[in-house]
Amino acid sequence: MKKTILFAVICLFAVSGVSIARGQLNMGELTMPPGKWWQMPKMAETLNLSSEEQGKLDKLFVQNRRQLINLKSGLEREKFELELVLDDKNFNETACMNQFKKLQDARANLTAERFRYVIEVRKLLGLDRFQKIKSTYSRRMNRKMRTPGRKKPAKDIPLRKKE
Repeated sequence: MKKTILFAVICLFAVSGVSIARGQLNMGELTMPPGKWWQMPKMAETLNLSSEEQGKLDKLFVQNRRQLINLKSGLEREKFELELVLDDKNFNETACMNQFKKLQDARANLTAERFRYVIEVRKLLGLDRFQKIKSTYSRRMNRKMRTPGRKKPAKDIPLRKKE
């Protein structure tokens, strides 16, 4: 019985993972570019961003990144605690399920924070410009995927060259 429950917990743990490695948010059709896309001259021009709006996006980005760092460390802590419970010689099913719930909550908090960032960007840009950034980024990613002979994009490919 314990082996079955342990297997189920591990399966749930593996299946319910949140992809955080690429640094982009993708919830169905909602895809936002990673990084400081508003600082790219072409993107700023396309969206007709004022310097004031770019400053607000910079502040929002910094606040969001700080929060994500805290939430990611909390997620890692909960993963570690679950591993300890699973590896404990005196296995406690209730403790294991409670820790798994904490891990799921940490993942949900991380996802919610990412979505709060998207909401703030949407409020700042308005509907038209928000739709424009989504479609521009989506087209860009589709072009990259269709390029023959192109390898899969690396984890952190910058959207522009640094000067």
